[in-house]
Amino acid sequence: MRTIVAMVLMGVLAACLGGCQTLTRDSDQQIKKYGRIADMNRRLLAEDMDSLLLLDQPSSLTRYHIRRTY
Repeated sequence: MRTIVAMVLMGVLAACLGGCQTLTRDSDQQIKKYGRIADMNRRLLAEDMDSLLLLDQPSSLTRYHIRRTY
């Protein structure tokens, strides 16, 4: 019983001392990732505003004839 308790305590101690640090990305890569996400959101904002204000081109999936101006 003592060995089981000792093993559990050693496991908890190793987990606490090891921390939750990831080895997959460093801070520079995280900053670049968030920069790419913000850039993509800024680019898509114009498309969202066009669709919100109904300035985008009509779909060609309608059964009615729509005159295109482009």
